[in-house]
Amino acid sequence: MYTRKDVPYNTATLSFLDSELETAFRADYFEKNIRTIRRYLLLGFLLYGLFGVHDYWIIPEILPQALSIRFLLVCPLLLGIFFFSYSKNFFQALQPSLFLAGFAAGAGIVAIGVQASAPGNYLYFTGLLLCLLFFFRLRFFPASILSWSIFFLYEAAAVITMKIPTPQLISNSLVFFSFLITGMLTCYSLERYYRSDFLLRRTIQLRNLEISASNRALEQEMLSHKQAVTEKIRLQAQLSRAGKMEALGQLAGGIAHEFTNILTAVIGYANYLQMKMDKADPLNSYTGKIITSANRAARLTNDLLAFKRKKKFEPRITNLNEIILKAEDFLPLIAGRKVRVSITICESPLIALADEVLLEQVLVNLAANARDAMPDGGVLTITTDLVDMNREFTLATGTAQPGRYGRISATDMGIGMTDSTRGSIFEPFFTTKELEKGTGLGLTMIQGVVRQHNGFIDFSSRVGSGTTFRILIPLVNEENF
Repeated sequence: MYTRKDVPYNTATLSFLDSELETAFRADYFEKNIRTIRRYLLLGFLLYGLFGVHDYWIIPEILPQALSIRFLLVCPLLLGIFFFSYSKNFFQALQPSLFLAGFAAGAGIVAIGVQASAPGNYLYFTGLLLCLLFFFRLRFFPASILSWSIFFLYEAAAVITMKIPTPQLISNSLVFFSFLITGMLTCYSLERYYRSDFLLRRTIQLRNLEISASNRALEQEMLSHKQAVTEKIRLQAQLSRAGKMEALGQLAGGIAHEFTNILTAVIGYANYLQMKMDKADPLNSYTGKIITSANRAARLTNDLLAFKRKKKFEPRITNLNEIILKAEDFLPLIAGRKVRVSITICESPLIALADEVLLEQVLVNLAANARDAMPDGGVLTITTDLVDMNREFTLATGTAQPGRYGRISATDMGIGMTDSTRGSIFEPFFTTKELEKGTGLGLTMIQGVVRQHNGFIDFSSRVGSGTTFRILIPLVNEENF
């Protein structure tokens, strides 16, 4: 990275020491000066031709030779280089082409002076001064070589062939030399300015690129930090929820066995009373209600034990389709007379390491929830299909890793769920049912069973549009067992 005060160039030639930097400067110089160079070439062509009138008045004795030099050599060369400047190859030939044009113009004037007699032989010296104005449009190094070449060519021709009077030759040489030195200093200063200005612009561009890259990196870092914070909050929420479930599980496990003993006694005595009582006895209906309530309490105990995972998880290689087909016999009884159960299984076998009993309990809870969501009746649709995930998917209960899953979907035509309800359905003891109709552990138990199978559960629901639960169970290859 350079500044205008720190210019890494050769002080004699003004070329950058860094070759890559020099190449970039030449391209920039060409792009910014090509139009001006073309104008100077065209102007030089016109002036060189117009001075043919000057030949008619000053050197009529060699007019044919002078016009031949002007219009057969120098002017065609200048015009040819002007048209060549529109070529794609002119960039590489820029300085040599301009050097050739300048040398031809200066040497042409010297050649005319050599052939002319006094006073034309020394008056044409002024034409060389005009050429120098064009020479200094080149870069400093080629302009210096060209200017000194024409100076020494003129001096040699003036001494050897022109026979210019000594006072006039000394005067012309001093003027030529002074003009040349002044032009070189001006050319040197201008090119230094061009080069330092180029460095400054290049430095600013590079700094802008660095700033842009830093901004992009900062934005990416901020995005990563935001994602990390979001993930941290999500994990903290899951951890808090897991802690709550663990605490409730400990409570459930502590009371489950004692409660089971009490229920066994209640159900036993109630059945004994029902057996001893006459069916026409008015109190017989109360014993039936006692048995029904006790059985409901027993179901709650089973849910609590499943929630605590006290029940032993006994997985085996099984086809999920077969579990669904077996459930076809008892699910209509759970769903009730108003609800029709429609089961569709996929053609591909869904081989998984699963506990059939626990998955049947999941289906029972889903059917019971669908029944309560459709008090006026409807259709409960249960389907299975094969899902092959090639990337991670974020679901309601975690992020599913890529792999093959068997998906069990249960869709009802019920009342659906509100936003607030959707956010709490997996919380223990959360229920939207009436006090005597729900325990709030059904979906929590389902979630626990799915997690035991290393699976995931997802759902979608809208008010008035029903609810769909999707259970993903990872599949295995039968060949591995």
